[in-house]
Amino acid sequence: MNTSQVNSTIDDQYASSSNTAGSGGFITKVTADTIRSVINCYLIPPVVLFGLIGNVLSLIILGGKKMRQFSTNILLAYLAFIDALLLLLVFLRKMPCLVAKVDPVTGKNIDYVMLTVPLVLEFITSRISSLLSLVICCERCIAVFKPMKVKLWVTPKRMIFSVAAVTVIVIGLVAINFCFSTVSFYYDTTKNRTMARITYLPFYLNNQQFFSIYNNIFLAIILRIFPTSLILILSVAIITQMYRRKRWLKGVTHATQNEYTENDTQAMTKMLMIIVSIFIVCLLPGSISIIISMIDRRFTARGEFRYELRAVSSISSLFTVLNSSANFVVYIAMNKKFSDILVQMLCGFRKKHGRNDHGKVDSNGAINKVESNGTISSTLSSSTCIVHKP
Repeated sequence: MNTSQVNSTIDDQYASSSNTAGSGGFITKVTADTIRSVINCYLIPPVVLFGLIGNVLSLIILGGKKMRQFSTNILLAYLAFIDALLLLLVFLRKMPCLVAKVDPVTGKNIDYVMLTVPLVLEFITSRISSLLSLVICCERCIAVFKPMKVKLWVTPKRMIFSVAAVTVIVIGLVAINFCFSTVSFYYDTTKNRTMARITYLPFYLNNQQFFSIYNNIFLAIILRIFPTSLILILSVAIITQMYRRKRWLKGVTHATQNEYTENDTQAMTKMLMIIVSIFIVCLLPGSISIIISMIDRRFTARGEFRYELRAVSSISSLFTVLNSSANFVVYIAMNKKFSDILVQMLCGFRKKHGRNDHGKVDSNGAINKVESNGTISSTLSSSTCIVHKP
């Protein structure tokens, strides 16, 4: 059985796959291996490092006292944590490609180790990330369709319960794959080196058909195809409702009491919809390839078009990494408070805001204004760092 279809990143398992079937595709093995090598060794590592830094900063900011009081930020903070863990696992799994440039034997040994428990952990984190995007869509549906009840229905406790439930469900469904295989080592006298090899566990050997159906069909549908499809449907509904509400607000001749709340809702929804849209764009190619492999067995690891599938899977892996790394950029571009806190963290100084706000200027040069609820907030500028001389 090809373990790569467990997490839809089949490119890492092709090296040990059988090549007995004839290839009738348009891509040769050399071309597929070149695409895989370029993506795994030169494109994914820098994207992963950028995404790790971005997600760690996002977790610190969204989990801080200034932002965690909002239910949505609790969800986004946990998403940043899961994406950071996913990127770390991806980096570890792509490391053999870099090590092999120096020592092919060590690189191959590390590759076999990464194809066991780390592979399953990567699958768990990627599926949790997907379901969290579904939770985001559900939360925005409530905010857009039932704006007067969103604060009653979506509370911090319920959001914590939701992310905990998603985590438990995914781990419960995927944990059986820890019984799949293990790594054993032996001494190769011909190479005078210690070599690694994957050893399939007896539980898997006795239930190969079950694992094939469960991983390649059931989990693929439940944890990837269904969430992606539902997210796509909900996103269309949310965007349509936002357009209708915007047209309705333009037709109102007088200001309403909920004008500022409506603007905040629209801004938050736009930001979250961009995050969800990036998820759809990045995950859709991989989902389509999985569906095709289910329908046509020629698009499998040992099928006629295995090299085409290898290239598509490598590109899909890059898209998955881009999806987990892009949220940090979206937060900076569309969340003023997030970018202000980030500037404050990186620069170490409070900064003046370019707008003519009504309020007092404190000793640090920040303009303080009184909010409607009586609290004081400092507005910051996210342009350049200003160092105040003593």
